Amino acid sequence: MTFQAAGMQELVDAVRSTGATNVIIVGGVQYASGLSHWLANEPTDPLVNLAASWHIYNFSWCNTQPCWDSTAAPVAQQVPVVLGELGQDDSGSAFVNSLMDWMDARQGSYLAWSWDVWGQPLDLIQSYDGTPTPYGQTFKTRFGL
Repeated sequence: MTFQAAGMQELVDAVRSTGATNVIIVGGVQYASGLSHWLANEPTDPLVNLAASWHIYNFSWCNTQPCWDSTAAPVAQQVPVVLGELGQDDSGSAFVNSLMDWMDARQGSYLAWSWDVWGQPLDLIQSYDGTPTPYGQTFKTRFGL
């Protein structure tokens, strides 16, 4: 990098200095795909109102339950975990369903990627009227929509 980025503590401090009391979702490393060092580096929040953000796909390095159990589960025992990005790019649904089941068992939250019509395997919709792709139908069915 040719620039200096703000650290997570700096960002938490900046948000709280505005008087904001909301939950702050703090990502892990490696584009938020790694939570193994999250607890050791958890920022201090005077309101104790943090959640960990996690981004996982079927092609991510941590795409198996043993990895989730060893890296994300310890974090989920301490703070809420939000899958800020979740996806499967192979036209299937086994991976995303398995991960959502895993998150549900830990009272976690998740957001699917991506509400767009790029013509990519991770598109949730075929058109902006909300018509789901087969991949998107996985989520629509899960949420009872």
